[in-house]
Amino acid sequence: MTAGYHEYRLRLIAMAPVHIGSGETYTAKNYIYENENYYFPNMGKMYLKLRQYPGVVEAFEKFLVNPSRRSNRLVDFLHQYKIMDRDFGGYKIPKTGHESARRGHLNEIHAFVKNGYGNAYIPGSSLKGALRTILVNEHFGNDNIAWGGVDDIFNEIRVSDSEPIPVDKLRIVQKWDLNRKKFEPKGLPLFREAIRPQTRIDFTITTTTARAEKLIDQLPQMAKRFYERYERQFLCDFPDKYVQPNHFLAPLYLGAGSGLWTKVDYGHVDLRGIQRRSYKKMKLKGKGVMKLTRYKRQSLKRIENGKQVKYMLINNDDHYYEMGKCGFKLQKKN
Repeated sequence: MTAGYHEYRLRLIAMAPVHIGSGETYTAKNYIYENENYYFPNMGKMYLKLRQYPGVVEAFEKFLVNPSRRSNRLVDFLHQYKIMDRDFGGYKIPKTGHESARRGHLNEIHAFVKNGYGNAYIPGSSLKGALRTILVNEHFGNDNIAWGGVDDIFNEIRVSDSEPIPVDKLRIVQKWDLNRKKFEPKGLPLFREAIRPQTRIDFTITTTTARAEKLIDQLPQMAKRFYERYERQFLCDFPDKYVQPNHFLAPLYLGAGSGLWTKVDYGHVDLRGIQRRSYKKMKLKGKGVMKLTRYKRQSLKRIENGKQVKYMLINNDDHYYEMGKCGFKLQKKN
């Protein structure tokens, strides 16, 4: 075996909702809210089924392309034509009760990335980006980093896509911002499909050189140091009740909505430049707001000294989580 060639299993545990976007969005024309569920039908299968109803297909085509219709909700269209069939494939996501929506009606919902079989998954590139942030901050610092061309150290660290994640692990969550002045979370009309807390997701990391192996061996320790840096730089300005404990896991933030300071190179970040380039309505003020979302209170359980111990994921009674908060365990396979 080539020196430095090793495989690791990284088990990621979602400690808060996590969103990896596919770039697609669902509008009210693409989903049905009924019976406390958001149903995302297979639109192709729905079209074929509607062909059984005379005149409906033509109306359906107009419904999809005409933005000026009085009703733009798919559920209203089906009710109008008295179509009770809901066997259109696709999947359902149960309502959590923490979406601040009027009777279940949301704005656009940002879709989670899915594979060709319809299962959610986390691309290896997403996790690798989070690991790279940790390594750049805690190992390389201001040093010249060996990347680019044939001497790219990150080419020597390969991260697989995750194992498939069943869609029953998905929930719809809302974006909440917490600023430093009022410390009152503000709900925004932005909704995402997200992996629910407690979900466990496995990846394989492969190193191909000794220097890459050395880095990955130290990854959990560096993740903890990076979290301490993030805590000093940003989290310490906010009430403790909104900051989630790490418990027995190495901390990591993943996906959209976790905030600027979970993703940047602290040694080279140009905060003023970011502020200048931001759109006026989205202008970064100070260090920015804390990124939250809401979900029911959950806990992690594990056996310690022969007894089951429960670790609560949040420290508040208002169901606020840090968006994208995860923990991980790393095991060397060989």
